[in-house]
Amino acid sequence: MKNFFLTPFQFFQSDQAIPLDITLFSFLITLLPIVLISGPALPDIFLSIVAFYFLVKSIIYKLWHYYKNPIVLGFLVFSFYGIIRSLFYEMPWLSLSNEGSLFYFRYIFFALAVWHLLDHNPHLPKFLMIVSIICIVVVCFDGFYQYFIGTNIFGNPKFDYFRLTGFFGDEPIIGRYLAYLSIFTFALIYQNSQKTKMMMTLSIVFLVMIEIIVFLSGERAPLFYLSLFSILILIFIPKYKIYRAIGLLASIIIIFGILQINPSAKQRMIDYTIDQVSQTRLPFLPYSAHHEEHYISALKMFHDKPFFGIGTNTFKFECNKTEYKYKNSCSTHPHHYYLQVLAELGLFGFLALSAFFLYICFIGLRQFYYIIKNDQKYNITSGNFLYLIILFVYWWPIIPNMSFYNNWLNVFMFLPLGFFMRYLHQTQKHVNT
Repeated sequence: MKNFFLTPFQFFQSDQAIPLDITLFSFLITLLPIVLISGPALPDIFLSIVAFYFLVKSIIYKLWHYYKNPIVLGFLVFSFYGIIRSLFYEMPWLSLSNEGSLFYFRYIFFALAVWHLLDHNPHLPKFLMIVSIICIVVVCFDGFYQYFIGTNIFGNPKFDYFRLTGFFGDEPIIGRYLAYLSIFTFALIYQNSQKTKMMMTLSIVFLVMIEIIVFLSGERAPLFYLSLFSILILIFIPKYKIYRAIGLLASIIIIFGILQINPSAKQRMIDYTIDQVSQTRLPFLPYSAHHEEHYISALKMFHDKPFFGIGTNTFKFECNKTEYKYKNSCSTHPHHYYLQVLAELGLFGFLALSAFFLYICFIGLRQFYYIIKNDQKYNITSGNFLYLIILFVYWWPIIPNMSFYNNWLNVFMFLPLGFFMRYLHQTQKHVNT
């Protein structure tokens, strides 16, 4: 266990085979779980620096093999289509500057940089895993402290009676941070540790702790992500089936106990949720009537300009117009990736984004077929397949989301993509040799 934690740190001191630039930018990657707690500014700066580093290096050293990938080409075409669409908006600079829409392509270069660093630094996954575990434990402790005391360890109060903020100031996103980071960290633990009973038990206890604090945070979408991730583990990761089933049962029992002790938690997460989802036009889908107002406004925009949309990241500028407004539908974004893209970039943008998700689904269904047939020749290893599960959960369309262009969120969205693209490339090389 001691070597498990110390080995990745040693590369900063003793591994002379790793070039200085790889060490430096690997270090920036490992800091991401920490700086994500600080807000959107620092993560975006770190991401942009790493992305620019890879762009320059790939040109200087002609690393063209990284670009020979359908995901990369698809995202680059999508990004430049968004720029062109913005140029035809009535206020182009407003569209391009909103949340850095002009440089949306930086995210795919960030994912490529992660892939490149993984190629040259075998210690990066373990080091990133350790930093992530530390961040999760600290944020969880602070969240529990705020739940029971009323303020976090720095005196920061709850967002309201039902929702926690922890280290995130006045932003109630502690549940989203923990859900996204813990799913990714679980994959790192699985891939970079021995599959002993002790390690599998600890990793499941780790998820149980996350599920409880996410429930207490009052954020429902992150709890859904964790639940979906757990279901997919039960289906696709044989070694963890019993452990995850026991862990899931433990989470349910503990949460049920909390509901008995504290009825206010039940009011927010169960009673209020049932009341909200029953008031929509299509009842009992995972969104509220208020979300539905955003969706209707987005669909009006799509109906008005179906092929090219209203303009990149312009929902908040257009939603108050008479032809698009629906009740209290105006917001900074429609709280749904796919509807946001459909409204702002039309069918062309929507089909491009949907093609990426369908590609993930295709690989997943193919894997399910191989599992049923017990075909080991083409079967993806569980460690690599976990990154595909993460992408599936992150890009799942039937749940309210943050803005598609939110830089804080996109760090989470594109970090596992770098891991999975590396696996796809290695697989393709194996097939061709």
